[in-house]
This record gives sequence, C-alpha cells and structure tokens, in this order.
Amino acid sequence: MKKQIVLLVVVATFACCSVSQAMLTGAQWLPSSCTNLTCNSQDFDGDAVSMTGTQLSMNTARIVGTYTTDSPGDPTLFLGSSVDNDTGYVWDSYQVNVIMSVPFTFFGTPVVSTVPPDAWFLASTTAPTLQSSGPYTGKYEGTMIFSAGAPLGIGDVLFFNYAINFASSTDYAFTQEMIPMYSQIPEPSMLALAGLGGLALAFRLRRSSRTGA
Repeated sequence: MKKQIVLLVVVATFACCSVSQAMLTGAQWLPSSCTNLTCNSQDFDGDAVSMTGTQLSMNTARIVGTYTTDSPGDPTLFLGSSVDNDTGYVWDSYQVNVIMSVPFTFFGTPVVSTVPPDAWFLASTTAPTLQSSGPYTGKYEGTMIFSAGAPLGIGDVLFFNYAINFASSTDYAFTQEMIPMYSQIPEPSMLALAGLGGLALAFRLRRSSRTGA
C-alpha cells in the first residue's frame, strides 16, 4: 500500500509536466547496493519509480538504480521514496544527493511530506555539476535539502519526490544518497540507560564518601 501511495504522489505531483522525448522501458533499484538502508519494496509504473525503505543509522544511506530507455533522447524519470526513521534520533533536516555518470537536470520542483504531517519543505536545490574530486570524480552530482517544520520523530516516515532529465544513452545507472541531520534527542531507551547510569554513579559516589568518612 505504501509504495502505491508513493507512486500516486509522484504521478500527481508531476501530472502537468510535458511528455518526454524518450520512453523509459525499465527501471529497478538494487537492494544489494543498499548501505545503512533496508530496501523494503519498490515499484515501476511507466516513468515513475518508487521505493520504500528503512534508514538504519545517521550515516549516509545509499542505493543504486538502473534504468533503460527506448532511445538516447531526453527522458524524464520521476522518483518517489518513503523512508522510515529507525536511526534512534529525531531528524530536523534531510539531504538527498543524486549522482549519475551523464549530465542531468532536476525537472520541476521536488516535494516532501511526512507521516505524521509535520510541514516539511524544500529548503534548497543545487544543480548537478561535474565532480573534480572525491568519490564521484568524473560524475555529475546534484543536491536537495529538505527542512523540518517540526522534527521527524523516531518511527515516523519521510516521503520525497523529484524528477530528472538526462540523455546520451539508453542504459543508465543512478545513485541516491540520503543524509539525515538530527536534533540531539536520543530515543527513550537511551535516555533511560543514561538515567540508570547516572543513578549508579551517584550511588557509588555516595558510598565512597561514607567510606572515606
């Protein structure tokens, strides 16, 4: 059900966009490529691709996708992601990096939403540029940053949708990086452990002071 919702949101978001020159003939995420992310499900519907996943840590999550087209024209790919927050921290912003080996552009305006609703919004986009250093040297990387109207809690879900144009081939690879930024609010179990540790330390200090007396 969740992946169907993501696809519907993607299609509705970009329904007014023009039809691309080339047609996408296939697309898939590669679950084996996931880093710090569990890929729970995926779906491909014409030119819209959705993914649902669970982010497992505050480290950068990565997933690779592959796409094929019927010609090297100028296809548009619509992407939707649903990410569960299982990191143990509350998120107050979220960065998404998009990496391809061919030039591409963001198409339309990326959209973000949450469950429960927390009024998240697109804070900024950085147009894809050719990287001259770092792990993606020789590739093109663009960035979106989403910010919180209210922080996204542990166990809540972040949805984001965007579209890209690209050309020059009929067979493409694509990397999506997802980087949550967080408020310094640990999960309740961590607070409980910290509290127990503090009580134990206080008890030990009290016993030591009595022994010394």
